[in-house]
Amino acid sequence: MPWQSSVRVRIGFLFAGALCAACGSDSGADVGNAGASGSVAGAHSAGSAGATIFGGGGAATAGASNTTSGAGASNTGGGAGASGGAGGAAPSAGATNGGATNGGAANGGAANGGAAGSSSGNCPAVDPLKTNNAKQDAYDCAILQVSTKWGMPDPMIVKSQIQQESSFQIFATSGDSPCGTMQGWTDAESKSFGLIQTTPACGEALTARLPNGHPNLTQDMAAALWSNSVFNPTINLDEGVKTDVDNMKELKKKYTTCTAIQYNMMAAGAFNSGTGAITGCGGYNARAQMYVTAITSHYHQFAKAAGWPDPY
Repeated sequence: MPWQSSVRVRIGFLFAGALCAACGSDSGADVGNAGASGSVAGAHSAGSAGATIFGGGGAATAGASNTTSGAGASNTGGGAGASGGAGGAAPSAGATNGGATNGGAANGGAANGGAAGSSSGNCPAVDPLKTNNAKQDAYDCAILQVSTKWGMPDPMIVKSQIQQESSFQIFATSGDSPCGTMQGWTDAESKSFGLIQTTPACGEALTARLPNGHPNLTQDMAAALWSNSVFNPTINLDEGVKTDVDNMKELKKKYTTCTAIQYNMMAAGAFNSGTGAITGCGGYNARAQMYVTAITSHYHQFAKAAGWPDPY
C-alpha cells in the first residue's frame, strides 16, 4: 500500500476508534538527564522493531529493500521501500546531494528525492508528510524509510521531533552532555548530535563509532568517514527512531492499558526525559510534559499543512 493510500486507511482507523500505536529540547539540545531510561540512565534507550499501521512490520508495499547509504553503513537496510519498486542505489560518500537544504541529506536529500545521490527509488510518489516548506520537507523520504524499518507507527511524530531537536539543522550539537562525560571521551564527544539529537554517550548510535570506539563526528560530506558519521542524516534518523520504538515497547510492558495514541506521546516524552519520567497512561513529570506539549504543537502545525490526520 503506497504511503498516500495508507494515510487514507489511517484516517479511517483514527476516526473509527482504531487508533495507531507508537520524541531533547529546543535549539538542538537533547537534555535527557532526568530519570532512568531502560538500560541507560537519562536520555534514551536503544530500540528495535514495533508495530505499524502503515502496512505491518515491513514495507508499506512490496519493493526491494533499500540500499545502505555510503560504504560500510548498514543502518537503512532491513525495510523495503515505502512505496514499492526497486530500492534506490546508495549515494556515495562524496555525494553532495545537490538541492537539499541544510547542506544536503545523505538519503533523500531534497524533499522526496530528486537530488543527486538521493534514494528516490524508495520514496512514495506523493509525500504524505509534505508541508510545502523546503527546509522542513527535506528529510521526509528518510523519515518514512526509517519509520517503516523500525515500525514507527506515526512518522509525523518523527518530523515534529526533528523540529524540536534541531530545527532541521544536520550539524546541530547540544549545549549539554545529557548522560555526563563518557569515561575516556571528551565533553565535546559526549553531547547530542544531528537532526534528532542522538547521544552516543547514552549508549546510542553504536554504528556511528570510530575504530577506537569514540563517536564519529565527521562533518565533511566528501570524506569517507561521512558514511557512518553521527551527523549523517540517514544514520542519525535511524538511531533516533530506533530509540523511539524501543521506548514505546518498554512503556507498553510497564503500562498495559493505555491507548495507542497515548503510547505514541509517552514514547516521545521518554525520548527527552527517560522512561522513568512517564508516570502512567498520558502521565508525565513536569519536564517530559513540557516536551510532549512542544511536540504536539509542532505536530498540529505540520499535520494541518500536509493534510495529515491529527489525533492529538
